[in-house]
Amino acid sequence: MKITTADEMRAAEEAAAEHGLASGILMETAGHAIALELLRRLPPRPRVLVLAGPGQNGGDGLTAARHLLARAAEVHVWLLADPGRLRGAAKLQWERLDASPDVSWIQADDLPAGRFDGAIDAIFGTSLRGDLGGNALRAVRYLEAIGVPVVSADLPSGVQPDTGAIAGAAVRATCTVALGALKPGHLFWPGREYCGDIVLEPLGLLAEWLRHAQMERVEHLEAPGAAPTAGKGAYGRTVIIAGSAHYPGAAWLAARGALRSGSGLTVLASVGQVLGHAAAMPEVIQRELQARGAGVIDPSALSPAAFKDATAVVIGPGLDRMDALGRSQWLGLYLGLHRPLVLDADGLRPVQGCLEVLRRRPGPTVLTPHAGEAGRLLGRTVTDDAPSRLQAAREIAERSGGVVLLKGHPTFVAAPHGRVGVIDQGGPELASGGTGDVLSGALGAQLAQGFAARLAAERAALAHAMAGVMLRRRLTRGGLAGEIADLLPAAFGGRVDA
Repeated sequence: MKITTADEMRAAEEAAAEHGLASGILMETAGHAIALELLRRLPPRPRVLVLAGPGQNGGDGLTAARHLLARAAEVHVWLLADPGRLRGAAKLQWERLDASPDVSWIQADDLPAGRFDGAIDAIFGTSLRGDLGGNALRAVRYLEAIGVPVVSADLPSGVQPDTGAIAGAAVRATCTVALGALKPGHLFWPGREYCGDIVLEPLGLLAEWLRHAQMERVEHLEAPGAAPTAGKGAYGRTVIIAGSAHYPGAAWLAARGALRSGSGLTVLASVGQVLGHAAAMPEVIQRELQARGAGVIDPSALSPAAFKDATAVVIGPGLDRMDALGRSQWLGLYLGLHRPLVLDADGLRPVQGCLEVLRRRPGPTVLTPHAGEAGRLLGRTVTDDAPSRLQAAREIAERSGGVVLLKGHPTFVAAPHGRVGVIDQGGPELASGGTGDVLSGALGAQLAQGFAARLAAERAALAHAMAGVMLRRRLTRGGLAGEIADLLPAAFGGRVDA
């Protein structure tokens, strides 16, 4: 499902017009969908308020008002614009509605005190520039006061379309009818909170008219077919180089994530202090590595040739301390590995400030930072808000030549060519220690099974989020990272209600 910026949506509408799908047709389709979505939530013959702004979004609202009248609704319209300033299809819709004897036009200084059953917000949509003020702000406050179901046209007024930021105030919609395609404001917080239920009305736009949109919502996860004769070798050998005396659990959680995500064979390569925690997972193959200091893996003793049996390699969870020499030695290992490589947590430290070196790797690379780690990779601050993380994901992917899975809500999967997958499922149940380690193991397992780097990252991130949703249904609070891992088989199988 495509996600477009406001400018990309305008370009798509212009392309539609060039191919004969005029703005009037788009507006008629939009208004019909908005009216029906509101009527689904109201009693028969409802009393409805329509708030219409000065642009095309207002035209959508005026069109919806016509369709409501045709379905026996009592319709009151507050036009927050001088009718003489309306243009194009919006002006035509006003003229058609104004000709009806059944519509009631209201003014800002004469707002009815009687109760409405529902309302349509068609003030700004994606056309908002700056903060709300004047009658627009008054209209938003009025909707808050009357407390009825509200359907917003395209985007709740006051939500910035490209960032999800709030322009001082915004409509809190019961439902938002996204027109043509989703916008970042539908998925990025805090805008997502204001949208309510999101219903997509594609308006008949063809995929080729949306080709410039580089973001896409990742929402489906199909389980790959399995031949009944397939052995464990068919599902890859995931090697996880992780853990330290201080952080043994991170390594085992990554291994658990890989096993539960379909890895045929899972190898945990670590120091003895980590491998001593093996009792609970006899399915994991253990490979002891040489230690340096107090239970830390010695990278000088690692050779790429030692991991030639791997189908995919995960490096990083719980590695702990890493001095300048150690970082250099780890980087040498990265560059010598010919297999797909996941770099997570401490495994990201060797490429801080030198992301471009990863372009020399002979195999694909996936980096899995959170916002703080992304900032360290780039040498600047990356905040937790979605626009900042999105920009960072794109920059890291472009500089490194790898795929970037930037954790957070939403999660972004950025490819070096510019495409970004957006995973907006999951929630606070994923914000606990160890869940990122589970994700890195799940990702390694997808690479080991032969999925290309971008698809592997999207599959792992979506299944991880879906497992979190399942856990939240069982436990309001107190879920464990290991429980997320144990729900991954159901998530990868598409059984989100398991």
